[in-house]
Amino acid sequence: MVNEQVLSTRRPNSKQLDSLQFLRFVAAFSVVLFHFGRTLVLEYHVDRNYFDMGAVGVDIFFVLSGFIISYSSDPGRGLVYFARKRVARIVPLYWLLTLVVVLIALVKPNLLNSTVVTVDTVIKSLLFIPYQKSGGAIQPILFLGWTLCYEVFFYIIYGACLIFGAKASWFASAAILVLIALHAIWPKGSVEWRFYTNPILIEFVLGMMLHKAYSASSAIRGGSNVAASVLVLLACAAYFFIVTLAGPSLFASSLFAVLFVSGFLLMRMPSGKIWAILVLLGDASYSLYLIHPYTFQLPVKLLGKQLSLSAATGILALATLCTIGISVVLLKFFERPMQALLMRRPRPIEGAAAVAE
Repeated sequence: MVNEQVLSTRRPNSKQLDSLQFLRFVAAFSVVLFHFGRTLVLEYHVDRNYFDMGAVGVDIFFVLSGFIISYSSDPGRGLVYFARKRVARIVPLYWLLTLVVVLIALVKPNLLNSTVVTVDTVIKSLLFIPYQKSGGAIQPILFLGWTLCYEVFFYIIYGACLIFGAKASWFASAAILVLIALHAIWPKGSVEWRFYTNPILIEFVLGMMLHKAYSASSAIRGGSNVAASVLVLLACAAYFFIVTLAGPSLFASSLFAVLFVSGFLLMRMPSGKIWAILVLLGDASYSLYLIHPYTFQLPVKLLGKQLSLSAATGILALATLCTIGISVVLLKFFERPMQALLMRRPRPIEGAAAVAE
């Protein structure tokens, strides 16, 4: 769900793939729709979640992350630069929102459902260490951060494999496949063991292998909107076919994600203000993903659960639009400034520079 930050404007010779940046918004918004429907089910007793498929947005993020990390990483710059860039990308906003939730839990706990704040849970949450909550879910305080725990774990594996240079993606893929194999052999164990060997890690491998195919094929790099449309339709058809026959599964969601990402990889977006806005929304997808559950819960807590279904739906739709706006504001006035600050090169000390001369 979180990957390399790129500018929302096109530049010659840029490594940006605008279609993938737009895909981030598609993935984040699909998760928003999933929680939109889930809120109506839990709070207003709708018979089912009509946006249930939106959960595959997480699978898209994982495949996309595998692709982008393999695509954008420069082994020549070393582990420190890689780690610094990843920290600058995901930590500031995640820490800010986690601390906001901690503050709410301490001051107004009735606004939250089941968040328990202790020194242990705060430290583990800030360090992306999974732990099991009383309800059984393995989540940090900012509950959607469970996906970030996987992201950070993937970054650690990939960062360690940078010592192999251009073969880092192959060694990272091998390491992940070993972990998944160990899960198949020993499925039971501690919370950490079950989390870090979860077969969902295969989606990072699929993303890295998709990058290898992209690098090897000029046809893929050239792109085709016709082929892109076919792959997107095939992804949807395959998902519905498999789910209808066998029910939801990691296979169904992973296959959908890799085909869907492949389709967007082949897509070529035209220039213009509308497409620039869509890319900007992709830039803001990280904020949108992390904050939307709380902007949904706020009107529910303030207005109560006695609203009619139509009124609740309308209010949540308005909350969705507000959340998109808030995510863009956070991008411009918090995310980008913090990334620029953390990636800024320290100025050399004048005395040291004089000695060097």
